[in-house]
Amino acid sequence: MAPVPQAGGGGRTAPAGGEGTARTAAVKPESVEKLPGQKSFGWKPDGPLSSQEIKGRKITLNECAAIAGATLWQQQGYLSPAKNPAGQQLFAFPDTTAAQAAYRSLVADMDRCQDSSRKAQATGGVSQDATVAATATAQDSAAWSRRWTGAGGLSAPERQTNHLYAVQRGELIALFQFDELADRPGPAYDIASDGQVLASLAELAVQR
Repeated sequence: MAPVPQAGGGGRTAPAGGEGTARTAAVKPESVEKLPGQKSFGWKPDGPLSSQEIKGRKITLNECAAIAGATLWQQQGYLSPAKNPAGQQLFAFPDTTAAQAAYRSLVADMDRCQDSSRKAQATGGVSQDATVAATATAQDSAAWSRRWTGAGGLSAPERQTNHLYAVQRGELIALFQFDELADRPGPAYDIASDGQVLASLAELAVQR
């Protein structure tokens, strides 16, 4: 079976590095019941936890944003019965100051994501229809939704909605991303619950 693309517009495969040990519950498969839309989507783990030291290397999340400066990157992939991908990610930094700087950079990147996405669409020769909105915010945490026609490369070339959740706690940034792809119809997700999703992700991030 071919590796499943990363969620959130990522067409890359999960990194090598073995199962590793999860730093927090934010990347443990047993936390699946607290994942966004779990009751509707029925996420199931897609392979083992991936863990690798990255020594500050920049990790691209989508056409808009990246994380740089982390020392450890952990991922747990998921699939819904309709084969829509999702993924939990955890980035560990040398200290809280470095994590805060990376989080601020992520927020700034996502604030520009609509323009960045439309530039990618123009380059890919597809309709420039991307719309991006912040769907929830809390202390050191935020959620976004992007509706667009993927431009290929990092994203499937089709209509889709990408969801990204980010929480910074101490020296860690925890992320959750999932996609709703038009050719893999499933239950519609209600972004009205995104505030609670951020609270759940923050709770998982501090559980050791």
